Amino acid sequence: MSLKRLKYNAKGGPDGGDGGNGGSIIFEGNQNINTLGDLNTRKYLAAEEGGTGGKNNKHGKNGEHLVIEVPLGTKIYKDDRDKKLLFDITSHGMQVIAARGGRGGYGNAHFTSSVRQTPRFAEKGEPGVKLDLTLELQMIADVGIIGYPSAGKSTLVSVISSAKPKIGDYPFTTLVPNLGVIEMKRFGGNADQNFVVADVPGLIKGAHEGKGVGDKFLRHIKRTAVLLHLIDISRDDFVESFEVINNELMLFDPKMMQRDQLVVLNKIDVFDEKEIEKRHKQFLKKYPFLEGKLLLISAAANQGLKELVFALREKIDLVKPEVEEIPKDVDAATEFKVFRPHLDDSQRVTVEYVGEAQYLDPYTDKEETFKQFRVSGNRVEQIVIMSDLDNDEALARVYDVLHKKKVAKELARLGANPGDHLLIGDDDIEWVG
Repeated sequence: MSLKRLKYNAKGGPDGGDGGNGGSIIFEGNQNINTLGDLNTRKYLAAEEGGTGGKNNKHGKNGEHLVIEVPLGTKIYKDDRDKKLLFDITSHGMQVIAARGGRGGYGNAHFTSSVRQTPRFAEKGEPGVKLDLTLELQMIADVGIIGYPSAGKSTLVSVISSAKPKIGDYPFTTLVPNLGVIEMKRFGGNADQNFVVADVPGLIKGAHEGKGVGDKFLRHIKRTAVLLHLIDISRDDFVESFEVINNELMLFDPKMMQRDQLVVLNKIDVFDEKEIEKRHKQFLKKYPFLEGKLLLISAAANQGLKELVFALREKIDLVKPEVEEIPKDVDAATEFKVFRPHLDDSQRVTVEYVGEAQYLDPYTDKEETFKQFRVSGNRVEQIVIMSDLDNDEALARVYDVLHKKKVAKELARLGANPGDHLLIGDDDIEWVG
């Protein structure tokens, strides 16, 4: 609120500028990011506040948006009892506004009119949207590599793609999924045949119940077209491991058993041909339905990899990946999306009778009774929350708005009288009629 005071213009009139808008929280899909790990230590995120308006009609600076890059396949849920899915980020560059910044308040120069020539009030800035969110990653890959810890998944990804995952010979080396792009030209194919693989960190028996680290990553394979089931042929229990992992998939989500699998025996370089043949037959005896479909490779020794990548490419072409059904009110398109937590119709106003309440009159020391009415509406609530209700002129403007929105007429129909109270947002206003 400002009134111009100049040497030769002592009554220059109102010149208070508008405040700047607050920045918004924006999530953006980035295909070069694989995890949500960077957000683990950032529990509270806030965009920049808008700047204050100044004299001489100076507009306040708009706050900078906070853009948070997340991997493709990130689902954003409202962190409440219903866990409503708000956004499904599926493409590179897709942006969604999760929390919109508040509008800057109008300076007193904005309210000048023929009947209000010297307004001595200004609006407060509108509070930005605050909400709790839960982010969940379901990575988008053509092939998901599953298997026991140390089955050679990370090694396989590293030799058939340009990915450089951490590799070790102990359980749970991989704590985050690794993505790699298979460039088919390396294996004699074409560039348009390239595809993406992701290794799913070590699954063990009981993973669906939270044992090990597998339960955190089972959801990643929901969006893969093909599962590559990698088995360490050097393990004593390599035959049983196939059944154990499949059982975990079934217990996690029975639909996973409908997903096409390419079963591969890895680490054949540690045995001679006779032992390899023996173990091959041993595996097929237990699972005869894999006859003619089982591949033998050594990721570490680069054996059988060309046949493997072409077999995967063939399955990808044949198998249509599962497309999860997305609720109609979930944003999944590539254009700029906005989450609006308010009513769809910003001008709509509703009035309802809440009940009676009592208070002790400090002058008469008697209990007085008054009625309460709830007034709801995006625009009305916005005006009230941005108004200084301790300023008589600002409060008069609120009453003017209520009359223009025909709230007064609806209150009269419901039996409201001067002295009753209106509940608007978090504020309580006495009705003057």
